[in-house]
Amino acid sequence: MKIAVVGAGAAGLVAASVLKMKNADFTLYERSARAGKKLLATGNGRCNITNLCIDKSRYHGDNDFSEYALSRFGYFELKTFFESIGVPLKAEGDKVYPYSLQASSVLDMLRFAEGMCEICDTEITKITPKKNGFVLKAGDKDVFFDKVILCCGGKAAPNLSGGGAYDLLTDLGHKLTALKPAIVQLKCDGTKALDGVKIDAAIKMEKRCEEGEVLFTSYGLSGPPILQLSRDAKGKTVSLDLTPELSYTEIVNMLSEKRKLTYLTLENLFTGFLNKKLGREILKRCDCLPMGREIKTLTDKEIKSLASVIKGMEFLITDTNGFANAQVTAGGISCRDFNRETMESKLHPGIFAAGEMLDVDGDCGGFNLQWAFSSAYLAALSAIGENI
Repeated sequence: MKIAVVGAGAAGLVAASVLKMKNADFTLYERSARAGKKLLATGNGRCNITNLCIDKSRYHGDNDFSEYALSRFGYFELKTFFESIGVPLKAEGDKVYPYSLQASSVLDMLRFAEGMCEICDTEITKITPKKNGFVLKAGDKDVFFDKVILCCGGKAAPNLSGGGAYDLLTDLGHKLTALKPAIVQLKCDGTKALDGVKIDAAIKMEKRCEEGEVLFTSYGLSGPPILQLSRDAKGKTVSLDLTPELSYTEIVNMLSEKRKLTYLTLENLFTGFLNKKLGREILKRCDCLPMGREIKTLTDKEIKSLASVIKGMEFLITDTNGFANAQVTAGGISCRDFNRETMESKLHPGIFAAGEMLDVDGDCGGFNLQWAFSSAYLAALSAIGENI
């Protein structure tokens, strides 16, 4: 039995490694010049492989579909797998990394595990079902395979990813859900003057809350908590609590006391408390001007207004920073026509799919790589007739 694995990214490399361990006859195709380009960039080059808190609630799209693979090949199974190919893991908080803290070492060991047999610079452009198998258009060649495992990535980071190759499945009758960037920076007005400012803040968007370092940019907002909320942020209002450790009342009292420093002007109201650029923006939002005005002239009403903005600085999100800057794709091939226990197509048995090209995406923090690994592991074993 001959098996084709299409895409030598995170999912494809794990699928190929499993097939190699099982002595299966397989061919691994990659359309770009080298394998694992996107894997090298994960975790800022440190490769955030997984998370200690894997749960379907951290996934979006068809998260019910993801539950089976994640339960059969979760953190402990993944840890055992990587240790078996020479990659010990370690945790930093809930995030799990290779002990080397080098994404390149993860890629190297996965390539060693699959035999470094990937055929690069070869795009699969069509799959034609045949009796007892499939013909793949591989470059300018037609090649027959008994089974096919598709691990083609998504639309995010097109310079690093396989681009999804969604038409390989839509041409065969599978449905594609709407695609949008996820784990991506957000665009909004009112941040140009704050470009480069970083602050630890609590972020709220509707019922979702995150906390961490926020980076203001010329176009909008970035930083881990912003990326975490980005999937559904377009058109919504994000509220930043700039002092999560202080209450509204404490800020009112602090600013009221500062009025006693009669030699200060509004220009220095927040000096020693908040970033100067941020302080100026807050004063402008509350129309507390001019900056040369004496601090003792602040009214109680103005102080309460300033405290309210500090505890809830709002930004209307006009857009994301696009697929080119996104870490993952939200949406993808509908999971409805796949068997969640095998990752096999219900429309064309013998075709399997895994990873980002399916309509499953996770939060920031190792969840997307775990999904890629879990679904690929399940697909590879299912393709050779083994179940877990």
